[in-house]
Amino acid sequence: MTILFTGPVGLIKEWLEVCAEHECIVYGRGMKKTVDAEVQTVHALDEAPHIDLVIDLHVRTSKKRRLILSDVLAEINSDAPVLCNTAAVTATELTARVGGADRIVGFAALPGLTTSDFAEVCFPYGAKHGHQEILTDFFAGIGKRMEVVRDEVGMVTPRMLAVMINEAVLVCQQDITGQESMDALLRVALPGGGPISWGHRIGWRNLYTILRAMHEELGGERYRPASLLKKMALSE
Repeated sequence: MTILFTGPVGLIKEWLEVCAEHECIVYGRGMKKTVDAEVQTVHALDEAPHIDLVIDLHVRTSKKRRLILSDVLAEINSDAPVLCNTAAVTATELTARVGGADRIVGFAALPGLTTSDFAEVCFPYGAKHGHQEILTDFFAGIGKRMEVVRDEVGMVTPRMLAVMINEAVLVCQQDITGQESMDALLRVALPGGGPISWGHRIGWRNLYTILRAMHEELGGERYRPASLLKKMALSE
């Protein structure tokens, strides 16, 4: 399978490791950093070979992301599904902005989650699940079981992680305990490190984006980003 990646370099590198048995190409439009020299990078889509799958790893829905997805939908063969990171936006909203409701499939992609044995995907509201079999086989081939969840902002894993990390930051903000103690206390609940360690791994800007999107969409104080988390995001 030939896969075209777009998104932040750090997250692309994680997925290149997972997809090492496939032919991987990076679309370099708008990238400030470069991927490893041995990875093929194209700056115009007419330079790319036939693509079987597109994986868009952007977390934020910026103008640049919309332009890149518009390019992909217009120039990449129409039988290639487009997996889009929908940790901070619904697949329905994304397709309302760029089109491609018959090709775009949302999935949860954050730094550190490539180690999971599961892959969360969601389909835009009202869209046919035409690519489900292809994607099931793709994820199985990289050692993951695909789980289809409802198209809601935050999905499942990003929502639970963001809320837990936000609450941990709020506890530290209130001087109930320090960040190192918080990680030590909750290391059992979060394998691979406590909530503060996971916050650094995922990225405070990413977490702030997800929390703000959930707060706007769902309401509720539990989704409001802690002021300390906002400061950490702004200083990242």
